[in-house]
Amino acid sequence: MNKCAALIIALFFRLSFDHLSAQDWLKTTEAKETKRDTKTYHLVSVDGKNQIVKIIPDYESHVLKITSLKETISIQDFWGVPPETRLLNKHFIEINYAVRGGSNVGLGNTLIVCVNDNHLCPAMYALRYANGETGDEQEEYRIKLNISGNNVNNYKLNVHIHDYVNSKRSPETNYIYDNNTVLAFDKKLNVFYSVKDGLYDHFITTKSKTKQKVAGTFPVIILGKETYYFINGRWYTADLDEEMFEFK
Repeated sequence: MNKCAALIIALFFRLSFDHLSAQDWLKTTEAKETKRDTKTYHLVSVDGKNQIVKIIPDYESHVLKITSLKETISIQDFWGVPPETRLLNKHFIEINYAVRGGSNVGLGNTLIVCVNDNHLCPAMYALRYANGETGDEQEEYRIKLNISGNNVNNYKLNVHIHDYVNSKRSPETNYIYDNNTVLAFDKKLNVFYSVKDGLYDHFITTKSKTKQKVAGTFPVIILGKETYYFINGRWYTADLDEEMFEFK
C-alpha cells in the first residue's frame, strides 16, 4: 500500500470517527435538554382522583409527549423549541408549542388536557398563532385564553381572538378582527366547545391517511376563521370541500 492510499484511508476513518463523536455529543446534549425541560404536574382528574401528568419534549425524536399513568399523547409536528406549559386550574394543563412553518411563517398550537378515568383527554386543540410576511403583505392570527368557573358543571373557557391582514398590493383584502368568545365544557366528552353541529356526508382523514365517512352531532370550536370538530375522541379541522383533517 503506498503512502497516498494509506493517508486517504486514515483520513476516512478520522472523518467517520469525528462524525460519530458529533452524533454522540448531539444525542447526549438532547437527552440532557429533554430532562431539563420535562415538567411534572399534579392534577385532580375530572372524576376526582389525584393524577400525575408529565410533559416531555423529546428533542432527539422531535416528538412532544404528554404522559399519564395509562397512556401517552404524542405530538409529531413538534419543532423542538421548549414548550410553554401552565396549570389553568386543578383539572387542566395548557400546553403551547411551536410548529415548523414555511419561509417567513411562524406557527404555534395550543393543547389543553385533563384526565378522566385514568385517560388523557384533549379538552381543546387549536392553532394558537400564525404570522407571516411576504413582500408588502402582513398577516397575524393569535388567541389568548383563560378559564372561569369552579367545577366541571360551570367551567368556561374565555378566548380572545385577534386576526388581521395588511396588504399594500390588495388593500381590499385588509381587515382587523378582535373578538371574545366563551366555550362551554362537556363533562361527558371532557371537551370545550362553542356549539354542537350535525355533520352528514362529511369525511375525515386521520393522521394515518385513512379516510372515513362520519355522520352525527359533534362538539365544534369556532375561533374566528378557524373551526375544529371533535370526532371519535380526536380534533379535526374543517375544509371547504366537506373533508376534515386530523389536527396535529
